[in-house]
Amino acid sequence: MKYPYKITRDPLGDLTIKLPKELDIFKYFLGVIYTKEDALEIVEYIDKVIDGTYEHFEYSINGISVDIRKEETVAYNPYNEELGLHYEDIMETDQFRELVLIWKDEVLGNPER
Repeated sequence: MKYPYKITRDPLGDLTIKLPKELDIFKYFLGVIYTKEDALEIVEYIDKVIDGTYEHFEYSINGISVDIRKEETVAYNPYNEELGLHYEDIMETDQFRELVLIWKDEVLGNPER
């Protein structure tokens, strides 16, 4: 993984991931992936974009979206845009794929951690 991350517990005791500030929207997107099946579904869409099955694929969960493209994925929160807040982050698609798998394995796969 190119970007540093750390799995921690939030004040409510739920596992969360800390990422560099410039990737906050990706952190929030991951935070609303609640099942391994959902994570694997996202990875499947990423793979279909990378292999050319889709030119791009947009996936939304709880108001946060990602626009997956072959080279880069954009995470955005349209509600933040309406409020005039930071609303968009960009990450390499291969790194986004790896991050979703980290979330699946380290957080969803180990809730007692």
